[in-house]
Amino acid sequence: MPLLEFAQWVQSTEFFTAIRESWYVYPAIMSSHLAGIALAGGMVLMVDLRLLGLAMRKRSVSDVVNQLRWLKWAGLAVIVTCGILMLGSKAEEYYYNIFFRVKMTVLSLILVHSLVFRRSVYSKVSEYDKTGKIPGRAKLAASLSLILWTCMVICGRGIGYIEPPLDKLHARVIQQQHSTTESVNRSHVSRVPSAIVWKLPDTHGMRSQMERM
Repeated sequence: MPLLEFAQWVQSTEFFTAIRESWYVYPAIMSSHLAGIALAGGMVLMVDLRLLGLAMRKRSVSDVVNQLRWLKWAGLAVIVTCGILMLGSKAEEYYYNIFFRVKMTVLSLILVHSLVFRRSVYSKVSEYDKTGKIPGRAKLAASLSLILWTCMVICGRGIGYIEPPLDKLHARVIQQQHSTTESVNRSHVSRVPSAIVWKLPDTHGMRSQMERM
């Protein structure tokens, strides 16, 4: 199954349709997603600044890294959960969004960064307290982390500024609507029932403005 058809199928399921059509659930999920980014990103920022020796110099490196680790993971859990719900409810729109694709690439690089430096840097922070020096590898990891997270935030905000191609969205539904209309016309019915119309309310403009805030 092509990726576009899969995206159309996912967002047309009853679960994700209910999320997308809700005036309260989708905005709540989006707000929680942003809160998770703020929490995880804030923890990452403080750890990276400590590794670079630019902040919290009076606190040991191990204290900063270990005490903020669980808050960072909690923020990441919120990001992933809400991100999946947002993606599923508007999968077809995200398919056409270049910022979304770049964001997914950056997230993959963040995962690679975590795997590469986990043992060589973040698991050895107690050694930095004993020697009193932070090695160049740790500073490199912190610098790359700051760059990647900054790019992810920029791409995340850019998603809301890309208007989806409305002439291409919901192709299956439009085709089905035309087929049903022709069938009704052949039955000498002058008016198409309102149930044929796509059930998605006209909330795209309002939600796009919210995503740009």
